[in-house]
Formats: sequence, structure tokens, C-alpha cells
Amino acid sequence: MGRKIKVVYYLYEVKDEPLGNYAKAVESKLGRFVRLVNPDEYTLMTNFKSVLGASEKGYVIEIRNDLNRWFYLAKGVDGLEKPKAAYEYVIGKEEALEVVFREIAEGPAHGKLGVDKFSAVLQLLLWGGFLFLSYLGYKNDELEWINGFLPLVLLVSGLIEGFRRGYKKRKK
Repeated sequence: MGRKIKVVYYLYEVKDEPLGNYAKAVESKLGRFVRLVNPDEYTLMTNFKSVLGASEKGYVIEIRNDLNRWFYLAKGVDGLEKPKAAYEYVIGKEEALEVVFREIAEGPAHGKLGVDKFSAVLQLLLWGGFLFLSYLGYKNDELEWINGFLPLVLLVSGLIEGFRRGYKKRKK
């Protein structure tokens, strides 16, 4: 996978009407699409790749109620109402594409603490601690040796960054 792909994910929850009725309204606003009912991540990903083709942006629209989950895969959407949740993934690696579709298929794409937030907090603690100790070393001659750990802090920070998933996720 030599190019970056954008996957736009929309979630609609249906409470008051049958899923089929709501799906007809969504289908009328989509051009060419693929509909999948309760798929696993592999089925979702392979069908998305076939819909995406040579384009760099595709949409995954999920409609769910208490019993079923219907997915629509399309290259473009026109005039859909505001979803309950919307995410945009910018993917650069094939492995990351698999992780994204596993996350979408399993359903935890909605507000859980992810690797991005965890690694950002970890790096913030690492750099904050280092800067605080460096300040103490500046004020106290006995703690000057702490400043020699800058290369180690840079190395650990780079390792933390390397653990990231290979894609970026943001709310739309």
C-alpha cells in the first residue's frame, strides 16, 4: 500500500422505526454502494477495497439497532443527516487498514481510550518529568547529571511514537 487512504465512518442508531425503512432513506442518498449485514472485519475490509478501487477516499456508513448492524460502503455520499458519531481515519499501512476495520466491526470505535491518547499522555509525562528534573538540575549543582539523559529521553519518546498504529483517527 503505497498511498494514504481516507476512511470516513458514520454511525446512525435507529430506535423508533424498522432498520429497513431507515436504510431506504440512506440508500437513496448514496450512489453506487455495497450493503453488508452483520459482517466480520475481513468481509468489511475486502469489500471496502473493492469499492475503493483507485480512489483515495471511501465511506463506511453503519446503521444499527438493538439486533442488527447494516454497513454501506461507498465512494461518496450526498446529503446524509448528521450522524451520531463520525470519524475520519487516515491510513498509511496495510496492517493499519486491518486494525481500523477490526475496530469498526467490533464496535469500540466510539469513545474508548485509544493508543493515540495513551501514547500522548505517556510522552507528556516523560517530557514533563525530564523538563522538571532538568530545571532542578539547573538550580542545584548536585543534579546536573540529569541533563545527560536527554538522548535517552529522545530514544524512549521515539520508541513510544513507533508503537502507534500506523493511522490517525479524528472526529469529524
